[in-house]
Amino acid sequence: MNNVDLGNQYKKIIQFFWDPEPKNDDSGQPIWCLGCEYRQPEDDTLSQSQSQSQASILTERAGEPVDITNRADTSKPTATSTTTSTTAVTEGRTSTDRPPTPGSAISSFVNLASPISPSAAGTGTESSSTPEWPPQFLDDFESRLWITYRSQFPPIPKMPKTGSSDSSMPLGVRLRSQLIDTQGFTSDTGWGCMIRSGQALLANTLLFLRLGRDWRRGSKIQEESELVSLFADHPRAPFSIHRFVQHGATACGKCPGEWFGPSAAAQCIQALVKSNPQAGLRVYVTNDGSDIYERQFREVACDESGSIKPTLILLGVRLGIDRVTPIYWDSLKALLHYPQSVGIAGGRPSSSHYFIATQGDSFFYLDPHQTRPCLAPRSEPTEDEESHPYSPEELSTYHTRRLRRLHVREMDPSMLIGLLVRDEGDWEDLKSRVKEGKARGRIIHVFDRDPNVRETEREGAEEEVESFDEI
Repeated sequence: MNNVDLGNQYKKIIQFFWDPEPKNDDSGQPIWCLGCEYRQPEDDTLSQSQSQSQASILTERAGEPVDITNRADTSKPTATSTTTSTTAVTEGRTSTDRPPTPGSAISSFVNLASPISPSAAGTGTESSSTPEWPPQFLDDFESRLWITYRSQFPPIPKMPKTGSSDSSMPLGVRLRSQLIDTQGFTSDTGWGCMIRSGQALLANTLLFLRLGRDWRRGSKIQEESELVSLFADHPRAPFSIHRFVQHGATACGKCPGEWFGPSAAAQCIQALVKSNPQAGLRVYVTNDGSDIYERQFREVACDESGSIKPTLILLGVRLGIDRVTPIYWDSLKALLHYPQSVGIAGGRPSSSHYFIATQGDSFFYLDPHQTRPCLAPRSEPTEDEESHPYSPEELSTYHTRRLRRLHVREMDPSMLIGLLVRDEGDWEDLKSRVKEGKARGRIIHVFDRDPNVRETEREGAEEEVESFDEI
């Protein structure tokens, strides 16, 4: 067992006691996950009786214990408008329909150490009076691509030492680079969380485009593998951490081993997508925080015929000084109601997460702060055969059913907001939603054009204007 495995098991044991899975103690409030709404069924007597009869059965998933009652008779929602509830079951599916997952340090610890009940294990069945999480929401959450720290990847070369680069590195990363990773970084543990959150935002954007908003884990393995391979931790993968770090060093002043901020992550995503047109995506990064200028947006989003093509809008914003100012709370939550939402990369100071859902005043997120062995990119498909897909075990490291929740008051005010506009109708819908939002505390503003950009459409127009003397 390597050091990474030992470290992960140690963290899991600590999390077992100090970071239990959140309870659905605000079940009266709907849950919004990237434009889809989930509510607790009015009559959940059957599901509660099932959970009581099966509460002692645990399954291992993505490194944490999970109550399999949350996996029975679930269905996949359709990405509808933000006014549509998705509590109706449209397609039954049991836990046997899902691929196997790797072992869990905690479940082994719990099962072998003492007869701890599932309620103590934080599996969402703490008591019959606490409703379980809507199964459809859990399916949706688990189907999002979860990108974490990785280890044992090809080294990322170091840059010549400077006083500023050394001082901006976390102390643990600095020591590791001097004592262990002397030839280059083979892990991004301790410094790559914003890159990983940015990768997750981009990966789920591409997932929506390629597989659809209603895709659920366990289907279309080949297509999912091809998408995940784009983010493999190898220099030849177009959206690998190696490519992010390389562009960050040349264009953003970020040396390998330094923390990225939302702005650097946005610039990297824009540059890497532009250099890989086969992704079928365009990226518009706002220059003025949350202000979107339609003319500049269309210059990026439209093709030669003037039609809007799938475009990712990235807004790097700061919504306060130390914490998110309360005036922005409702507007921030509302962003995850938009059908155009692809999430928010942000989190606590110097600790980034990928936020994808909200309930009440809390946000659910995917946490990149778990180190897993890297995956190599899949071979390029040929005319004769497709590339081999990843195994279910390998793909399982990009998914988790383990919920994590953070109150909005604990969030860092600096964040990167992502919106996916697919076509003209999507763009008009987004503008309408922004306009209908509360004026007080509004985060996003849409204007016709940037007043600071000088018109350049008609060069020499000045000379065409006649003076009064010439009339």
